[in-house]
Amino acid sequence: MQPQVEELRRPDLPGKETQAENLYQRMVHELGHGRYVDVSKDTQFSEAWLMLALLLTGAGLLLNYNFLLAAAMALFVVAGVAWAWNELSLYGLHYERSLSEVRAFLGETVQLTLEVRNQKFLPLTWLQVVDVMPASLPVDDSPVTPNPLNNLGEFSSFWTVSAFQRLTRQFTVHCTQRGFHAYGPATITTGDAFGMFNRRAKLPKRQRLIIYPRLYSVAELRLPAKNPFGQRGAKDRLFEDPFRTAGIREWQPADGLRRVHWKATARQQQMQSRVYEPSKEPQVLVFLNVATLTRHWLGSIPELFERAISVAGSLAALSAEMRLPVGLIANGLLPGSDQPLRLLPGRSPEQLVHILELLAAVTPYASQPVEELLLHEAPRLPWGATLLVVSAIAHDGLLAALLELQRAGRQVVLFTLAEEPPRQQLPGILVYHLPHLVEDLIAPQVTQGIGPDLPGWPDRRSVYGRDGGGNAAR
Repeated sequence: MQPQVEELRRPDLPGKETQAENLYQRMVHELGHGRYVDVSKDTQFSEAWLMLALLLTGAGLLLNYNFLLAAAMALFVVAGVAWAWNELSLYGLHYERSLSEVRAFLGETVQLTLEVRNQKFLPLTWLQVVDVMPASLPVDDSPVTPNPLNNLGEFSSFWTVSAFQRLTRQFTVHCTQRGFHAYGPATITTGDAFGMFNRRAKLPKRQRLIIYPRLYSVAELRLPAKNPFGQRGAKDRLFEDPFRTAGIREWQPADGLRRVHWKATARQQQMQSRVYEPSKEPQVLVFLNVATLTRHWLGSIPELFERAISVAGSLAALSAEMRLPVGLIANGLLPGSDQPLRLLPGRSPEQLVHILELLAAVTPYASQPVEELLLHEAPRLPWGATLLVVSAIAHDGLLAALLELQRAGRQVVLFTLAEEPPRQQLPGILVYHLPHLVEDLIAPQVTQGIGPDLPGWPDRRSVYGRDGGGNAAR
């Protein structure tokens, strides 16, 4: 669609001045083919303006015609004022962008505030700001336009700022997508009131909005109020921490080669074993499988992937609420990294925040199968840690790895979002089946457990309101 333009009208010239009239028409044609605004250019000033002013001056002096001299003088004055106005337009101009929160959960809203200050006597009749914002987060009544060149969103705003004026605009950002979202840089463009010149500046200031995954409450998860991750017998309440060596002693055949202290053995010329310090503190380690297909290299199911992340974050939050040291290991990758996520259990007040930030940034690309990650990381973990495995799928390789860990004395709990619960028997492993087809409420069913006869283990009917077959109790 062609923009509407207006043709320059010639002044009323005396009929005897035919030479001046022809000269004026030729200069108008050179100025822009009868158009006075070229919307395809950032600035409307060009050499044609100076050429026109010089030609008018020469024609006025040659023909002794005062109107042409006055027109030339007006062009020089307008161009000079516009140039000076443009040169001073960026002085004292400030643009600020602020977010009411830098961390939010999925589904929440954040207030975005844009502020422009003009701290000089010269007003700005027009100011355009193009700010880089995430295209995936909608803004009320102000669309963010995706840029196909860099896959970034651009938020444009237009301002008219008087002298020493401060303008503020507020917008509501909807947190509809988990992740790290960048704001900035911003590009501001302004100039003189005549539109002849403009100046452009880039503000490098950047901000970041972290959107955590949705967390399910204990009521939504419907986990047992007591011992939601199972219960060990009294003989297992005292664990040895392989990361804290208390001393050495003579090696015994029951120790195995893992306990051998090779340096002490070399010094004493006799096999020596490490003696570990006891640890009574239970720990929780969440293993997240980001793969949603058995062959993870074939792709990912986004909805199922997000649901698995939410379950993992909810279990970490529940562990922190129970005052248990909690950690996270996942076979997913951070953007720009090729290493799996690994955060060992800790009691730091910021531990849960670190876990949620890792879950906010994790990508669906698996670095390796989760069963390989489990078997590789398990020997390096505290012996008393409970392993909570969250997986959207429950394939044979994963179940075999869980059985191997259980036989080695590890306490393992499986949370699976598969369409059907595992058909393979997993003795000694607590299995929660989370039907992924339920959209708003996760209602797990204990399909296999470590045994309801254990002391303190609650009755399934009283916890879930269901009978043993998963049907609603009446």
